[in-house]
Amino acid sequence: MMRKITLELLRHGPPHNQLLSPLTEYIALCENHSAVTLHVPFEHNQMLYRLRALSYQLGPEAREFQMGDTARVLGQLLGEIPGLTADLNRQRTGTGDGDTAEQVTHLRLIISASELALLPFELATAPNGFPGEGQALSLQTQQPICITRETRRVAQEYVRWPRKPRILFAFASPSDMETVPAEAHLLALREALTPWLALSDDYDDEKRLKVIGGRLSVLPNASAESLEDACAKNDYTHVHILAHGVQTNTPYDSRFGLAFHSDRHPDGVEAISGDRLATILRTPRHNQPGRFTRPAVVTLASCNAGNVGSVTGVGASIAHALHEAGVPLVIASQYPLSFGGSVVFVKDMYEGLLWGEDPRKLVVGMRRRLHSYFKDKHDWASIVTYASLPPNFDTQLVDARIQQSMDCISIALKMADRAMSAFLTSESQLPPVASSVENHARRDTLARAQQQVSEAKARLKLAIDEHPEQEARILELLASTEKREAQMLYHSTQQGKLDPSSKEGMQLISKLETSRNHYWSSYLKQRKSPSQLVQFLSLTLLLQYLDRLPRPLDQPEQDMTSIWLSAHVQSLNDADHGERSNRVWAYGTLTELYLIAEHIDGLPPAYCGESLTNKALEAARKLVSLAGSTSFEVFSTRRQIERYVYWFVPMVPGAYNIEALAKQLLNVLPACDEPDWDY
Repeated sequence: MMRKITLELLRHGPPHNQLLSPLTEYIALCENHSAVTLHVPFEHNQMLYRLRALSYQLGPEAREFQMGDTARVLGQLLGEIPGLTADLNRQRTGTGDGDTAEQVTHLRLIISASELALLPFELATAPNGFPGEGQALSLQTQQPICITRETRRVAQEYVRWPRKPRILFAFASPSDMETVPAEAHLLALREALTPWLALSDDYDDEKRLKVIGGRLSVLPNASAESLEDACAKNDYTHVHILAHGVQTNTPYDSRFGLAFHSDRHPDGVEAISGDRLATILRTPRHNQPGRFTRPAVVTLASCNAGNVGSVTGVGASIAHALHEAGVPLVIASQYPLSFGGSVVFVKDMYEGLLWGEDPRKLVVGMRRRLHSYFKDKHDWASIVTYASLPPNFDTQLVDARIQQSMDCISIALKMADRAMSAFLTSESQLPPVASSVENHARRDTLARAQQQVSEAKARLKLAIDEHPEQEARILELLASTEKREAQMLYHSTQQGKLDPSSKEGMQLISKLETSRNHYWSSYLKQRKSPSQLVQFLSLTLLLQYLDRLPRPLDQPEQDMTSIWLSAHVQSLNDADHGERSNRVWAYGTLTELYLIAEHIDGLPPAYCGESLTNKALEAARKLVSLAGSTSFEVFSTRRQIERYVYWFVPMVPGAYNIEALAKQLLNVLPACDEPDWDY
């Protein structure tokens, strides 16, 4: 779990209508340490001049000087808070790996006074006593720090972090302004989504666009009306906006907004303020009064999107306004981003977010890359993050990470299966040359699927290291993945002619063995689900028939008879007394237990004979009745029974005598497309 340090800066009076002044007293509260009084060492106009330099409105020499001096002054300001220095230097405990230096610390900066939002704390130099003294606080590696902002007026509401992202990309580039890099941003988003797009080489353009459109919507020439309409019609989890920042001046105030298209204005441009954008993104759903849209993440790649303007009027920055409207995570730019910097921004953030990575860690890494890539720019200091994350955020992140990894694996294997089936169907009808070309394409598809699955498995294994409490759950998912990979390898060969001593055969058997070991380890870690035992039995039988395991097993703790009886008793209890989800899976487990019972030596007579057929069919019928014909539970059970008919039985001819019962079960379990499922 990421360590958090909360620093709150307060003053008397309302949050708005006050200027920066050395005379103003601020109270700094850091965790449970004593309160400290702070004074900002410059006037408001002096800070505005510094911001002009940071916005590239002054020459390079003035910009470099003002940037360095501002970083030093802000570092000294933070250094006046003893509690912050103490907490940053406190040794971490319970990290497990012993390497505390590389663990990111989350510095929550709670700022209610609008004028303090002008200060670029992300630019600050680490003062005396801080980790990485003399270096940029956001870039030093002695103890990586992610600085986020929030206000007291935004509560840490319960937010469900998205497990199945859907992105809206809106961009605006009015004719009298410089063209925004929309194509580069769209390409970065498209590449980030690739692992979750079920695309086949034989799809036409229309079908490919439909698949992509299920995950990514594009809104060109965005206007207030078109963006509101898009948000009202769909539940987007992520919204990425690319537009120019524009300044709007009134006799009493100046603000920054986004330059959107508009038919109502003579020049075709309308400046959308932060408050209006917040209303647009949190609009009521069409035909659902009272239900408001709420993206979990909004990213703004635009000039001055994080800049608060002057504070003589009510309001704050665009990012600040979105955060106050209830968007949990807003990442924006305080100062103009370079073309390349904006592309790195969207690429780094969305590649990580879609995999379920911690956005705080992503921001730390992105700052370093921006600092490394663009030496004449300060894009790294421009990024500002507003975050109000729920208390169980770390738990939700690992759930999202597991879900995204399994969705990636499922899509890769599904597309590989589709390609294999199409090849095997057409192979006998093709001339030799065409068959060779098709075979080459088939191998390319298989290689891509294996690479995609390998990346997802690596992320799951890394999640075990970071979240040991999830080991049993992840091991069971890895076991299922290894088994499905083995099935893909079998169907990629000429079925029924697999040579166990060949490269493909040895790889297949290795995956079966790994899957079996994972199921057993998962059960030992958490003796909760009998399904782990059933899959262990199923794979043990197959490996015994392949002469890879002795029969009986020479390990007493893995006695097949005892394991079958244990799984059977637990499944019966779950079916009779468990919660609904446990009852459903119990009937699926019983179906397979009765299917393989004849191959388990030493079972009592009551579990042998023709009565098993009736018991298996009855369990399958109850499964369909309880879960529904299009449920994931029915789909998963049918897929497992199909493995016996189309894989296990043909792979070891004559070993099994269950094909007839398996086919009867398939008649009871209706076929359907794979439903969505929370793993």
